[in-house]
Amino acid sequence: MKLNLTVISLVLVAAVSFGLYQLSYEVQELEKDLKALNKSISENKESVRILKAEWTYQNRPDVLQSLASKYLPLLLIAPYQVASVGEVPYPPIDPEQYSVPVPRHNPRRDYTPVTPLPKGAIQLATFTHEGSLQ
Repeated sequence: MKLNLTVISLVLVAAVSFGLYQLSYEVQELEKDLKALNKSISENKESVRILKAEWTYQNRPDVLQSLASKYLPLLLIAPYQVASVGEVPYPPIDPEQYSVPVPRHNPRRDYTPVTPLPKGAIQLATFTHEGSLQ
């Protein structure tokens, strides 16, 4: 009985030792990966900072003006090309095209107002059950 307990204890100690050994090397590998990822992140942040600085430098007004004059050959506007808003011709408006249709009466809907209508100068437009506007 004592021998069985000793053998089982030795096997258990060996298994735990091997497991801890494997775990320690796995943790070391993960720490190396973490260090490499942190280094990559810091390099990417530095690259983004440099790109933002270059973008700011390229967006200066004098650089934009020189690029616009080089790639966008714009002509000067003559005074006779400028018109006032009143001189712009507008197409005739067809009232039938822009009128708002009135919805038809839906027999499945209850058109009774939820709150009582206010009395006085202001009246809300509501539908009656006959489908006409009140």
